[in-house]
Amino acid sequence: MKTRLILLFLFSSLILSAQHKTETYKPKYAAKWSEINSYVRSRWDNELNKSDNLPHIYVGAFPGLPFMFYWDTYFTNVGLNIHEMDAMAAGNTENLLYVVDQYGYMGNAAVTSWGMNRSQPPYLSAMVRNMFESTGAKDTAFLKKAYPILKKEYLFWTDTSLNAIEQHNTPIQGLQRFYHHAKEDEILTLFEELATRFSISKDISDAEKIKVTIPYLVEAASGMDFTTRFEQRAPDFIAVELNTLLYVYEKNFSWMVDLLKLKGEPDWNTIAERRKRLVNQYCWNEERGLFLDYDFVNKRSSKVAAVTTFQPLWAGMASKEQAARVVSNMPLFESEWGMATTEKAGEIKPHQWGETSVWAPMQMLTVAGLDKYGYKKEAKRIASKYLDLLARNYLTPTPAEAVKKGVNITREPGHLYEKYRIDGTINDHEYTANTMMGWTGGTAAFCYSYLFPAN
Repeated sequence: MKTRLILLFLFSSLILSAQHKTETYKPKYAAKWSEINSYVRSRWDNELNKSDNLPHIYVGAFPGLPFMFYWDTYFTNVGLNIHEMDAMAAGNTENLLYVVDQYGYMGNAAVTSWGMNRSQPPYLSAMVRNMFESTGAKDTAFLKKAYPILKKEYLFWTDTSLNAIEQHNTPIQGLQRFYHHAKEDEILTLFEELATRFSISKDISDAEKIKVTIPYLVEAASGMDFTTRFEQRAPDFIAVELNTLLYVYEKNFSWMVDLLKLKGEPDWNTIAERRKRLVNQYCWNEERGLFLDYDFVNKRSSKVAAVTTFQPLWAGMASKEQAARVVSNMPLFESEWGMATTEKAGEIKPHQWGETSVWAPMQMLTVAGLDKYGYKKEAKRIASKYLDLLARNYLTPTPAEAVKKGVNITREPGHLYEKYRIDGTINDHEYTANTMMGWTGGTAAFCYSYLFPAN
Protein backbone atom coordinates (compact mmCIF):
# COMPACT_ATOMS: atom_id res chain seq x y z
CA MET A 1 0.00 0.00 0.00
CA LYS A 2 2.82 2.36 0.94
CA THR A 3 4.56 1.69 -2.40
CA ARG A 4 1.37 2.44 -4.31
CA LEU A 5 0.96 5.77 -2.49
CA ILE A 6 4.56 6.73 -3.29
CA LEU A 7 4.05 5.86 -6.97
CA LEU A 8 0.80 7.85 -7.03
CA PHE A 9 2.58 10.84 -5.49
CA LEU A 10 5.40 10.63 -8.03
CA PHE A 11 2.94 10.33 -10.92
CA SER A 12 0.96 13.36 -9.68
CA SER A 13 4.18 15.34 -9.30
CA LEU A 14 5.20 14.50 -12.87
CA ILE A 15 1.83 15.70 -14.18
CA LEU A 16 2.09 18.95 -12.20
CA SER A 17 5.67 19.42 -13.40
CA ALA A 18 4.59 18.92 -17.01
CA GLN A 19 1.74 21.40 -16.60
CA HIS A 20 4.08 23.95 -15.09
CA LYS A 21 6.92 23.49 -17.54
CA THR A 22 8.53 26.91 -17.81
CA GLU A 23 8.16 28.29 -21.29
CA THR A 24 11.25 29.89 -22.75
CA TYR A 25 10.21 33.07 -24.49
CA LYS A 26 12.38 35.03 -26.88
CA PRO A 27 11.02 38.55 -27.41
CA LYS A 28 10.29 39.46 -31.00
CA TYR A 29 10.17 43.26 -30.83
CA ALA A 30 12.24 44.15 -27.73
CA ALA A 31 14.07 46.86 -29.67
CA LYS A 32 10.74 48.72 -30.00
CA TRP A 33 9.58 48.50 -26.38
CA SER A 34 11.31 51.72 -25.32
CA GLU A 35 9.65 53.54 -28.21
CA ILE A 36 6.25 52.21 -27.14
CA ASN A 37 6.86 53.44 -23.58
CA SER A 38 8.01 56.86 -24.83
CA TYR A 39 4.98 57.08 -27.12
CA VAL A 40 2.65 56.43 -24.18
CA ARG A 41 4.46 58.92 -21.93
CA SER A 42 4.25 61.64 -24.58
CA ARG A 43 0.57 61.04 -25.38
CA TRP A 44 -1.10 61.45 -21.98
CA ASP A 45 -1.60 65.21 -22.44
CA ASN A 46 -3.50 64.51 -25.68
CA GLU A 47 -5.98 62.27 -23.86
CA LEU A 48 -7.44 64.89 -21.52
CA ASN A 49 -11.23 65.29 -21.60
CA LYS A 50 -13.78 67.46 -19.83
CA SER A 51 -17.40 66.87 -18.90
CA ASP A 52 -19.91 69.34 -17.47
CA ASN A 53 -20.99 66.54 -15.11
CA LEU A 54 -17.54 66.03 -13.56
CA PRO A 55 -15.44 68.51 -11.57
CA HIS A 56 -12.00 67.73 -13.02
CA ILE A 57 -10.45 67.17 -16.42
CA TYR A 58 -9.66 63.49 -16.87
CA VAL A 59 -7.86 60.94 -18.99
CA GLY A 60 -10.65 58.96 -20.62
CA ALA A 61 -10.63 55.79 -22.65
CA PHE A 62 -10.61 57.86 -25.86
CA PRO A 63 -9.98 61.54 -26.68
CA GLY A 64 -13.15 63.63 -26.70
CA LEU A 65 -15.17 61.10 -24.68
CA PRO A 66 -17.67 63.12 -22.60
CA PHE A 67 -17.87 60.53 -19.81
CA MET A 68 -15.65 58.25 -17.74
CA PHE A 69 -15.70 54.48 -17.65
CA TYR A 70 -15.20 53.02 -14.18
CA TRP A 71 -12.80 50.09 -14.13
CA ASP A 72 -10.76 51.33 -17.08
CA THR A 73 -9.61 54.19 -14.88
CA TYR A 74 -7.69 52.02 -12.41
CA PHE A 75 -5.41 50.63 -15.13
CA THR A 76 -5.04 54.05 -16.75
CA ASN A 77 -4.05 55.53 -13.38
CA VAL A 78 -1.36 52.90 -12.84
CA GLY A 79 0.30 54.08 -16.04
CA LEU A 80 -0.14 57.74 -15.13
CA ASN A 81 1.49 57.18 -11.74
CA ILE A 82 4.38 55.28 -13.32
CA HIS A 83 4.96 58.19 -15.70
CA GLU A 84 4.65 60.66 -12.79
CA MET A 85 1.50 62.22 -14.18
CA ASP A 86 0.11 62.33 -10.65
CA ALA A 87 -2.10 65.38 -11.17
CA MET A 88 -3.93 63.59 -14.00
CA ALA A 89 -4.36 60.45 -11.89
CA ALA A 90 -5.61 62.60 -9.00
CA GLY A 91 -8.20 64.26 -11.27
CA ASN A 92 -9.43 60.85 -12.40
CA THR A 93 -9.69 59.60 -8.82
CA GLU A 94 -11.39 62.77 -7.55
CA ASN A 95 -13.99 62.51 -10.32
CA LEU A 96 -14.88 58.95 -9.30
CA LEU A 97 -15.09 59.94 -5.64
CA TYR A 98 -17.37 62.83 -6.65
CA VAL A 99 -19.73 60.50 -8.52
CA VAL A 100 -19.88 58.03 -5.63
CA ASP A 101 -20.56 60.85 -3.19
CA GLN A 102 -23.39 62.15 -5.39
CA TYR A 103 -25.02 58.86 -6.39
CA GLY A 104 -23.85 56.27 -3.86
CA TYR A 105 -21.96 54.31 -6.51
CA MET A 106 -19.82 54.76 -9.60
CA GLY A 107 -21.60 53.87 -12.82
CA ASN A 108 -20.35 51.89 -15.77
CA ALA A 109 -20.01 55.26 -17.54
CA ALA A 110 -20.35 58.48 -15.57
CA VAL A 111 -22.37 60.42 -16.05
CA THR A 112 -24.63 59.15 -18.85
CA SER A 113 -28.25 58.09 -19.11
CA TRP A 114 -27.29 54.56 -20.16
CA GLY A 115 -24.16 54.11 -18.03
CA MET A 116 -25.61 54.70 -14.56
CA ASN A 117 -28.04 51.77 -14.42
CA ARG A 118 -25.19 49.46 -13.38
CA SER A 119 -21.67 49.70 -12.04
CA GLN A 120 -18.45 47.89 -12.99
CA PRO A 121 -15.75 46.03 -11.02
CA PRO A 122 -15.01 48.32 -8.04
CA TYR A 123 -11.40 49.49 -8.10
CA LEU A 124 -11.82 52.87 -6.40
CA SER A 125 -10.32 51.90 -3.04
CA ALA A 126 -7.25 50.55 -4.87
CA MET A 127 -7.02 53.84 -6.80
CA VAL A 128 -7.20 55.85 -3.58
CA ARG A 129 -4.48 53.78 -1.94
CA ASN A 130 -2.27 53.96 -5.04
CA MET A 131 -2.67 57.74 -5.10
CA PHE A 132 -1.67 58.02 -1.46
CA GLU A 133 1.33 55.72 -1.78
CA SER A 134 2.62 56.94 -5.15
CA THR A 135 2.95 60.58 -4.12
CA GLY A 136 5.57 61.77 -1.66
CA ALA A 137 3.07 63.98 0.15
CA LYS A 138 1.24 61.10 1.90
CA ASP A 139 -1.89 63.24 2.06
CA THR A 140 -3.89 62.03 5.07
CA ALA A 141 -6.50 64.74 4.45
CA PHE A 142 -7.20 63.04 1.11
CA LEU A 143 -7.67 59.71 2.91
CA LYS A 144 -9.98 61.27 5.51
CA LYS A 145 -12.13 62.63 2.71
CA ALA A 146 -12.08 59.38 0.72
CA TYR A 147 -12.81 56.93 3.54
CA PRO A 148 -16.53 57.76 4.12
CA ILE A 149 -17.12 57.99 0.37
CA LEU A 150 -15.57 54.56 -0.18
CA LYS A 151 -17.74 53.18 2.63
CA LYS A 152 -20.76 54.57 0.78
CA GLU A 153 -19.71 52.65 -2.33
CA TYR A 154 -19.02 49.51 -0.28
CA LEU A 155 -22.59 49.72 1.04
CA PHE A 156 -23.86 49.84 -2.56
CA TRP A 157 -22.28 46.42 -3.09
CA THR A 158 -23.18 44.85 0.25
CA ASP A 159 -26.54 46.39 1.16
CA THR A 160 -29.15 43.67 1.73
CA SER A 161 -31.96 46.04 2.76
CA LEU A 162 -35.12 46.77 0.81
CA ASN A 163 -33.68 50.22 0.07
CA ALA A 164 -30.62 48.83 -1.72
CA ILE A 165 -29.91 50.46 -5.08
CA GLU A 166 -29.14 47.04 -6.59
CA GLN A 167 -29.69 43.48 -5.43
CA HIS A 168 -26.15 42.11 -5.15
CA ASN A 169 -27.00 39.70 -2.36
CA THR A 170 -26.84 35.95 -2.98
CA PRO A 171 -27.92 32.86 -1.01
CA ILE A 172 -24.34 32.76 0.29
CA GLN A 173 -24.46 35.52 2.90
CA GLY A 174 -21.26 37.54 2.66
CA LEU A 175 -20.60 36.95 -1.05
CA GLN A 176 -21.92 39.26 -3.76
CA ARG A 177 -22.85 39.13 -7.45
CA PHE A 178 -22.96 41.69 -10.24
CA TYR A 179 -26.41 43.09 -11.00
CA HIS A 180 -28.18 46.19 -12.39
CA HIS A 181 -31.01 48.61 -11.66
CA ALA A 182 -32.08 49.45 -15.21
CA LYS A 183 -35.65 50.53 -15.82
CA GLU A 184 -37.87 48.58 -18.19
CA ASP A 185 -37.53 51.10 -21.02
CA GLU A 186 -33.72 51.05 -20.65
CA ILE A 187 -33.70 47.26 -20.84
CA LEU A 188 -35.85 47.29 -23.97
CA THR A 189 -33.59 49.90 -25.57
CA LEU A 190 -30.57 47.68 -24.88
CA PHE A 191 -32.45 44.71 -26.36
CA GLU A 192 -32.77 46.55 -29.68
CA GLU A 193 -29.01 47.09 -29.75
CA LEU A 194 -28.32 43.46 -28.83
CA ALA A 195 -30.80 42.13 -31.38
CA THR A 196 -28.96 43.96 -34.15
CA ARG A 197 -25.52 43.06 -32.79
CA PHE A 198 -26.22 39.34 -32.30
CA SER A 199 -29.03 38.67 -34.80
CA ILE A 200 -31.60 37.99 -32.05
CA SER A 201 -35.20 37.72 -33.21
CA LYS A 202 -37.27 40.80 -32.38
CA ASP A 203 -40.53 38.91 -32.84
CA ILE A 204 -41.03 38.25 -29.11
CA SER A 205 -42.97 39.90 -26.30
CA ASP A 206 -41.54 42.68 -24.15
CA ALA A 207 -41.41 40.26 -21.21
CA GLU A 208 -39.26 37.87 -23.27
CA LYS A 209 -37.07 40.73 -24.44
CA ILE A 210 -36.42 41.71 -20.83
CA LYS A 211 -35.66 38.11 -19.89
CA VAL A 212 -33.19 37.81 -22.77
CA THR A 213 -31.51 41.15 -22.04
CA ILE A 214 -30.91 41.04 -18.28
CA PRO A 215 -28.04 38.47 -18.41
CA TYR A 216 -26.31 40.65 -21.01
CA LEU A 217 -26.86 43.72 -18.83
CA VAL A 218 -25.28 41.98 -15.84
CA GLU A 219 -22.34 40.81 -17.96
CA ALA A 220 -21.85 44.46 -18.90
CA ALA A 221 -21.74 45.27 -15.18
CA SER A 222 -18.89 42.76 -14.85
CA GLY A 223 -16.97 44.76 -17.44
CA MET A 224 -16.84 41.73 -19.73
CA ASP A 225 -19.44 42.39 -22.37
CA PHE A 226 -19.63 39.67 -23.44
CA THR A 227 -18.14 36.38 -22.21
CA THR A 228 -18.72 32.63 -21.90
CA ARG A 229 -17.66 32.46 -18.25
CA PHE A 230 -21.18 33.13 -16.93
CA GLU A 231 -22.91 30.70 -19.32
CA GLN A 232 -25.33 33.52 -20.33
CA ARG A 233 -26.73 33.48 -16.77
CA ALA A 234 -24.59 36.17 -15.13
CA PRO A 235 -27.12 36.99 -12.36
CA ASP A 236 -26.72 33.41 -11.07
CA PHE A 237 -22.97 33.66 -10.40
CA ILE A 238 -20.77 34.82 -7.55
CA ALA A 239 -17.91 36.40 -9.50
CA VAL A 240 -14.34 35.80 -8.35
CA GLU A 241 -13.07 39.30 -9.10
CA LEU A 242 -16.00 41.14 -7.49
CA ASN A 243 -15.52 39.40 -4.16
CA THR A 244 -11.75 39.71 -4.39
CA LEU A 245 -12.15 43.46 -4.94
CA LEU A 246 -14.54 43.75 -1.98
CA TYR A 247 -11.91 41.92 0.09
CA VAL A 248 -9.45 44.61 -1.05
CA TYR A 249 -11.90 47.30 0.12
CA GLU A 250 -12.11 45.64 3.52
CA LYS A 251 -8.32 45.34 3.83
CA ASN A 252 -7.86 48.94 2.66
CA PHE A 253 -10.46 50.12 5.17
CA SER A 254 -8.52 48.35 7.92
CA TRP A 255 -5.35 50.10 6.74
CA MET A 256 -7.07 53.51 6.64
CA VAL A 257 -8.58 53.11 10.10
CA ASP A 258 -5.17 52.28 11.57
CA LEU A 259 -3.35 55.04 9.69
CA LEU A 260 -5.93 57.72 10.49
CA LYS A 261 -6.40 56.43 14.06
CA LEU A 262 -10.17 56.35 13.63
CA LYS A 263 -12.36 55.18 16.50
CA GLY A 264 -15.63 53.27 16.52
CA GLU A 265 -15.12 51.71 13.10
CA PRO A 266 -15.93 48.09 12.16
CA ASP A 267 -13.25 45.42 12.54
CA TRP A 268 -12.53 45.45 8.83
CA ASN A 269 -9.75 42.91 9.03
CA THR A 270 -12.08 40.33 10.57
CA ILE A 271 -14.69 41.10 7.90
CA ALA A 272 -12.06 40.63 5.19
CA GLU A 273 -10.91 37.31 6.62
CA ARG A 274 -14.50 36.08 6.68
CA ARG A 275 -14.90 36.95 3.00
CA LYS A 276 -11.63 35.21 2.22
CA ARG A 277 -12.87 32.02 3.91
CA LEU A 278 -16.11 32.16 1.91
CA VAL A 279 -14.28 32.72 -1.39
CA ASN A 280 -12.10 29.71 -0.60
CA GLN A 281 -15.16 27.64 0.27
CA TYR A 282 -17.23 28.49 -2.80
CA CYS A 283 -14.91 29.86 -5.50
CA TRP A 284 -11.79 27.76 -5.02
CA ASN A 285 -12.06 24.56 -7.06
CA GLU A 286 -9.61 22.07 -5.58
CA GLU A 287 -10.07 19.59 -8.39
CA ARG A 288 -9.08 22.09 -11.08
CA GLY A 289 -6.70 24.19 -9.02
CA LEU A 290 -8.42 27.43 -10.02
CA PHE A 291 -10.56 30.20 -8.58
CA LEU A 292 -13.84 29.85 -10.49
CA ASP A 293 -17.08 31.83 -10.48
CA TYR A 294 -19.69 30.01 -8.37
CA ASP A 295 -23.12 29.17 -9.81
CA PHE A 296 -25.28 29.43 -6.68
CA VAL A 297 -28.40 28.21 -8.52
CA ASN A 298 -26.87 24.89 -9.57
CA LYS A 299 -24.39 24.83 -6.67
CA ARG A 300 -21.28 24.27 -8.77
CA SER A 301 -18.31 26.06 -10.29
CA SER A 302 -18.56 27.74 -13.67
CA LYS A 303 -17.86 25.38 -16.54
CA VAL A 304 -15.55 27.96 -18.12
CA ALA A 305 -12.39 29.10 -16.34
CA ALA A 306 -11.44 32.76 -16.69
CA VAL A 307 -8.13 34.54 -16.29
CA THR A 308 -9.74 36.31 -13.32
CA THR A 309 -8.43 33.28 -11.42
CA PHE A 310 -5.30 35.47 -11.04
CA GLN A 311 -7.25 38.25 -9.27
CA PRO A 312 -6.86 36.69 -5.79
CA LEU A 313 -3.10 36.56 -6.44
CA TRP A 314 -3.12 40.25 -7.40
CA ALA A 315 -4.90 40.96 -4.10
CA GLY A 316 -2.61 38.76 -1.99
CA MET A 317 -5.67 36.73 -1.04
CA ALA A 318 -4.53 33.30 -2.24
CA SER A 319 -2.42 30.89 -0.21
CA LYS A 320 1.00 29.91 -1.54
CA GLU A 321 -0.40 26.48 -2.39
CA GLN A 322 -3.34 27.98 -4.29
CA ALA A 323 -1.01 30.32 -6.17
CA ALA A 324 1.16 27.36 -7.21
CA ARG A 325 -1.89 25.50 -8.54
CA VAL A 326 -3.12 28.56 -10.45
CA VAL A 327 0.33 29.11 -11.97
CA SER A 328 0.48 25.46 -13.03
CA ASN A 329 -2.70 26.15 -15.01
CA MET A 330 -1.31 29.09 -16.96
CA PRO A 331 -1.33 27.03 -20.21
CA LEU A 332 -5.15 27.21 -20.12
CA PHE A 333 -4.91 30.92 -20.91
CA GLU A 334 -1.42 31.67 -22.17
CA SER A 335 -0.89 32.23 -25.87
CA GLU A 336 2.02 33.42 -27.97
CA TRP A 337 0.83 37.00 -27.47
CA GLY A 338 -0.41 37.06 -23.87
CA MET A 339 -3.18 35.81 -21.62
CA ALA A 340 -6.58 35.04 -23.15
CA THR A 341 -9.64 36.00 -21.13
CA THR A 342 -11.02 32.47 -20.83
CA GLU A 343 -9.88 28.95 -21.40
CA LYS A 344 -10.88 27.26 -24.66
CA ALA A 345 -14.55 26.43 -24.34
CA GLY A 346 -15.52 25.60 -27.90
CA GLU A 347 -17.04 28.99 -28.68
CA ILE A 348 -19.40 28.75 -31.64
CA LYS A 349 -18.58 32.37 -32.37
CA PRO A 350 -15.90 34.54 -30.74
CA HIS A 351 -16.87 36.48 -27.64
CA GLN A 352 -15.32 39.87 -27.09
CA TRP A 353 -14.10 38.64 -23.68
CA GLY A 354 -13.54 35.03 -24.65
CA GLU A 355 -10.91 32.48 -25.52
CA THR A 356 -9.38 34.44 -28.41
CA SER A 357 -9.24 37.88 -26.77
CA VAL A 358 -6.21 39.55 -25.18
CA TRP A 359 -7.18 42.58 -23.08
CA ALA A 360 -4.84 44.99 -21.32
CA PRO A 361 -6.23 44.73 -17.76
CA MET A 362 -5.94 40.95 -17.72
CA GLN A 363 -2.24 41.22 -18.54
CA MET A 364 -1.59 43.72 -15.75
CA LEU A 365 -3.49 41.69 -13.16
CA THR A 366 -1.71 38.49 -14.19
CA VAL A 367 1.76 40.03 -14.11
CA ALA A 368 1.14 41.71 -10.74
CA GLY A 369 -0.34 38.52 -9.26
CA LEU A 370 2.55 36.37 -10.46
CA ASP A 371 5.08 38.83 -9.10
CA LYS A 372 3.41 39.03 -5.69
CA TYR A 373 3.89 35.29 -5.17
CA GLY A 374 7.45 35.18 -6.46
CA TYR A 375 6.78 33.90 -10.01
CA LYS A 376 8.92 36.62 -11.53
CA LYS A 377 10.09 34.64 -14.56
CA GLU A 378 6.49 33.94 -15.55
CA ALA A 379 5.52 37.56 -14.85
CA LYS A 380 8.31 38.87 -17.07
CA ARG A 381 7.27 36.48 -19.82
CA ILE A 382 3.68 37.76 -19.88
CA ALA A 383 4.83 41.39 -19.72
CA SER A 384 7.19 40.72 -22.65
CA LYS A 385 4.50 39.03 -24.71
CA TYR A 386 2.11 41.93 -24.25
CA LEU A 387 4.71 44.52 -25.22
CA ASP A 388 5.49 42.40 -28.29
CA LEU A 389 1.80 42.34 -29.18
CA LEU A 390 1.59 46.13 -28.93
CA ALA A 391 4.81 46.64 -30.88
CA ARG A 392 3.76 44.27 -33.67
CA ASN A 393 0.61 46.26 -34.38
CA TYR A 394 2.28 49.60 -33.69
CA LEU A 395 4.62 48.81 -36.57
CA THR A 396 2.22 46.94 -38.85
CA PRO A 397 -1.42 47.12 -37.73
CA THR A 398 -3.20 43.90 -38.66
CA PRO A 399 -5.73 43.80 -40.18
CA ALA A 400 -4.71 46.92 -42.06
CA GLU A 401 -8.22 47.46 -43.43
CA ALA A 402 -11.38 47.71 -41.35
CA VAL A 403 -14.92 49.06 -41.50
CA LYS A 404 -15.93 51.59 -38.86
CA LYS A 405 -19.49 52.91 -38.74
CA GLY A 406 -19.98 51.82 -42.33
CA VAL A 407 -16.83 53.56 -43.57
CA ASN A 408 -13.78 51.71 -44.88
CA ILE A 409 -10.65 52.75 -43.00
CA THR A 410 -6.96 52.04 -43.47
CA ARG A 411 -4.96 51.74 -40.27
CA GLU A 412 -1.73 53.69 -40.10
CA PRO A 413 1.32 52.58 -38.09
CA GLY A 414 2.11 54.27 -34.78
CA HIS A 415 -0.92 53.53 -32.61
CA LEU A 416 -2.06 51.35 -29.73
CA TYR A 417 -5.47 49.67 -29.82
CA GLU A 418 -8.30 48.91 -27.46
CA LYS A 419 -8.29 45.13 -27.87
CA TYR A 420 -6.24 42.37 -29.46
CA ARG A 421 -6.40 38.65 -30.25
CA ILE A 422 -4.29 35.63 -29.31
CA ASP A 423 -3.05 35.38 -32.92
CA GLY A 424 -1.30 38.74 -32.53
CA THR A 425 -3.85 40.82 -34.46
CA ILE A 426 -6.23 43.65 -33.58
CA ASN A 427 -9.58 42.37 -32.33
CA ASP A 428 -12.42 43.72 -34.47
CA HIS A 429 -15.00 41.21 -33.24
CA GLU A 430 -18.43 42.74 -32.43
CA TYR A 431 -17.16 46.22 -33.28
CA THR A 432 -14.05 47.69 -34.86
CA ALA A 433 -11.28 48.27 -32.31
CA ASN A 434 -10.49 51.89 -31.57
CA THR A 435 -7.03 53.38 -31.30
CA MET A 436 -6.61 53.77 -27.57
CA MET A 437 -4.41 54.94 -24.76
CA GLY A 438 -6.47 54.43 -21.60
CA TRP A 439 -5.84 51.05 -20.05
CA THR A 440 -3.78 49.88 -23.05
CA GLY A 441 -1.33 52.72 -22.44
CA GLY A 442 -1.46 52.16 -18.69
CA THR A 443 -0.69 48.47 -19.08
CA ALA A 444 2.10 49.21 -21.57
CA ALA A 445 3.71 51.56 -19.03
CA PHE A 446 3.25 48.97 -16.28
CA CYS A 447 4.79 46.12 -18.28
CA TYR A 448 7.73 48.25 -19.41
CA SER A 449 8.34 49.51 -15.87
CA TYR A 450 8.15 45.95 -14.56
CA LEU A 451 10.81 44.76 -17.00
CA PHE A 452 12.97 47.89 -16.67
CA PRO A 453 12.31 49.35 -13.19
CA ALA A 454 15.22 51.80 -13.44
CA ASN A 455 13.47 53.50 -16.37
